[in-house]
Amino acid sequence: MRILVINPNASVEMSDVIRDQLRLVARPDVVLEVSNPVGAPPAIESALDEAMAIPPMLELVREAEGRVVDAVVIACFSDPGLDAARELTCVPVVGIQEAAMHLAAQIAYRFSILTTLKHRAPVRERAALVAGLERRLVSCPVLDLPVLDTVADRERVVQRLIEVGRRAVEEDGAEALILGCAGLGDLAPRVQRALGVPIVDPNAAALKLAETLVDLSLSHSKAGLYAARPREERPLAVAGR
Repeated sequence: MRILVINPNASVEMSDVIRDQLRLVARPDVVLEVSNPVGAPPAIESALDEAMAIPPMLELVREAEGRVVDAVVIACFSDPGLDAARELTCVPVVGIQEAAMHLAAQIAYRFSILTTLKHRAPVRERAALVAGLERRLVSCPVLDLPVLDTVADRERVVQRLIEVGRRAVEEDGAEALILGCAGLGDLAPRVQRALGVPIVDPNAAALKLAETLVDLSLSHSKAGLYAARPREERPLAVAGR
């Protein structure tokens, strides 16, 4: 099984962290490809960043159509371009935010998302609404950490996660926590040991869901939202011409 993991920003350092982490949880028969799109923004911290990240990311998805790729994971917590990627290909495409929320809802009635920056909290709330989980998401505590800082001073990041996570558990009533950035995923075990509640690593959640979908020969339905446009009607940038 070959799974393409796309980090839609330009940080090779973050991709290295994601790759090393996912190798620990991937099945032995899974071949991981972790890639940064050419022309991607340095980090994804705004709606504008998301918009800039989507075209080069979709180009990687289109290229994967011509190779033996069994599933795609979008390793950015905003799930940029998720619907478009599902429209573009027939293999399963999993976003780490969506996967993490649905997993958290299986292990806790109420959960919180530890998000990087204050202005991104409404994005998490909107995603929960779209997923039908708005009543299960009790808070989006803010770490005040720019995305690229999540892979810099790791000890400081861990302590911040524990501090903010503890407040979510004790004050907001969260029964599980989601780490709201791809660069944070590998820190889940340390935070879980410190807080004593389930901590969802979004990267691992998405990878294991992708594996399961491939095993079950399931992918997103083409009967409605993700129906593919004929190739001749696609924008040239993603039509392969």
